[in-house]
Amino acid sequence: MAKTYIVTGASRGLGLEFVKQIAANGHTVFACARNPDSSKDLQALIDNKQVFGVKLDTTCEKSIKAAVEEIDSKAPQGVDILINNAGIGGTMGLNVENTPKEEYMKIFETNVAGVSEVLKAFLPLLRKRGQDQTKKVLNMSSMLGSIADMETGDGLGFGSAYCVSKAAVNMLTKMFANQLAKENFIIYASHPGWVKTDLGGDDAPVEKKDSIAGQLKKIDDLTPKDNGRFYDFEGSHMNW
Repeated sequence: MAKTYIVTGASRGLGLEFVKQIAANGHTVFACARNPDSSKDLQALIDNKQVFGVKLDTTCEKSIKAAVEEIDSKAPQGVDILINNAGIGGTMGLNVENTPKEEYMKIFETNVAGVSEVLKAFLPLLRKRGQDQTKKVLNMSSMLGSIADMETGDGLGFGSAYCVSKAAVNMLTKMFANQLAKENFIIYASHPGWVKTDLGGDDAPVEKKDSIAGQLKKIDDLTPKDNGRFYDFEGSHMNW
């Protein structure tokens, strides 16, 4: 059965690959990005029938509200799945001794507050599916947000602010999952793997298509027991 998805951060990298594979699987997808018109690859997928481009800046309340209204007008019956993918990496290589306050604030605005604001804003569209239908939310996290798996103090080169923001996303995910479980929501955090993207670099061992295929399979296979959990792109349980 065809589903309706929302994907944030859809202009490139993992988000773009999500849009590509979701559409190829026969579903409808609203591809949200700060500047969707500037992405030639995304524009090539948009047909305004199955794939819709939506302008969305996750750090701007006005932009989020406009995106909700636009999607609501085109999907009046609601949406099934939100993929909260938008995020930034910040300054690479900063450790806890030399990360300035401004770096934490910048990263948290997008990676934590942005995730929260987007999820809250799209809840009415997800709720339109009713209590009997399962609504699913993927919050993009990272193994770098796992306290149990952190082996060094500098975030393995990715920067302390990024790592701390992903740990916060994990907590945010758990709290939303607890809050909305009674409404038949499944909300979970996903580690995409070390992927060949602008953030992951060319040395990363995982291809985008494999990461996204695995994550989409996990979405399809979700059951209520997965609510509030943390998984990697292969469906394996991750440590908090």
